[in-house]
Amino acid sequence: MILARRVQPELLDSLGADDPQAQRSRRDLQRLNRVMATLSIVLRALDLAAPRPVPRSILELGAGDGTLMLRLAQSRAAHWPGVNVALLDRQDLIDARTLDGFHSIGWTPEVVTADVFDWLERPSAMHWDVVVANLFVHHFSVKQLSQLFAAISTRSRAFVCCEPRRAAVPLLASRLVGFIGANALTREDAILSVRAGFRNQEISALWPDPRNWRLREYPAGLFSHCFVAARLSQ
Repeated sequence: MILARRVQPELLDSLGADDPQAQRSRRDLQRLNRVMATLSIVLRALDLAAPRPVPRSILELGAGDGTLMLRLAQSRAAHWPGVNVALLDRQDLIDARTLDGFHSIGWTPEVVTADVFDWLERPSAMHWDVVVANLFVHHFSVKQLSQLFAAISTRSRAFVCCEPRRAAVPLLASRLVGFIGANALTREDAILSVRAGFRNQEISALWPDPRNWRLREYPAGLFSHCFVAARLSQ
């Protein structure tokens, strides 16, 4: 039986950027993204969502250390040249080597250090072709998600998120992440992430103005759940 969604604070979010456990956990997340084939999943979702012509601006919410977006950029740079990418996170975790990686393929990165809700409430005329989030949306309550999606829908042409799938197999797998060398913090947070994850059409039900957007929500791989929203009038 799949339990109701339950959002609890994750341990990593309470630690500073220089905390050794947090640094180890972020390396764990890089390995988990590879095990879960997250890059392939997000690229497929972008193919479903990306507006035409090709996107020139991308915003990543909860960008972390920026390495997943860099891998994505390297995969798409030949077909998506000269993209401006904003990397938003509460902590500045992106090092010079990662920024250099974006510059080397012709993308222009901007690091935005802010709480997402504080930042979205600021008056801004900025819009993005695509907003991307990976393992980020599940941190928030229904009320917070409604607020978040309302802001995204007015500032973008497409939105893609890849989140934990709340199901028996992912929950079992979350209890086994120690086998890939994950530390205690990551092992605890993995379970909390799945319990806060999504299934069926739970994200679609919260998206504002669905008549003017094409929505797709589906399980991806063994452990992930994807949501794609593309504005109909692009």
